[in-house]
Amino acid sequence: MKLKIMEVRLISLVLLLLAPSLSYSACKWVWVDDDYDMTTPAVRKQVCDSTMDLPALKDPSLRPLQKPQIKPMESLDLPPLGTSSCRTQSVFENGRWVNKRICN
Repeated sequence: MKLKIMEVRLISLVLLLLAPSLSYSACKWVWVDDDYDMTTPAVRKQVCDSTMDLPALKDPSLRPLQKPQIKPMESLDLPPLGTSSCRTQSVFENGRWVNKRICN
């Protein structure tokens, strides 16, 4: 009986410690114009804050209208751990197109 109570407490402790990381996923689906060309359509990509994040569910969304932009100069920073390369891409976020560093 004592062993069973200890097991339940241990499992509860583990779940309590993991709950914040399981309940929050920093991944999201966004529209990306990766070539800065209005004639090619934007594509949906899943973007995460970390390689350890859980995938997000793909919600229905309409492709936003693209606007002409000049491609910014690429950063010379090293890619974060768990990624191999990074590029600056135009991302549709909060109703407008913004430049973000996207890593693969």
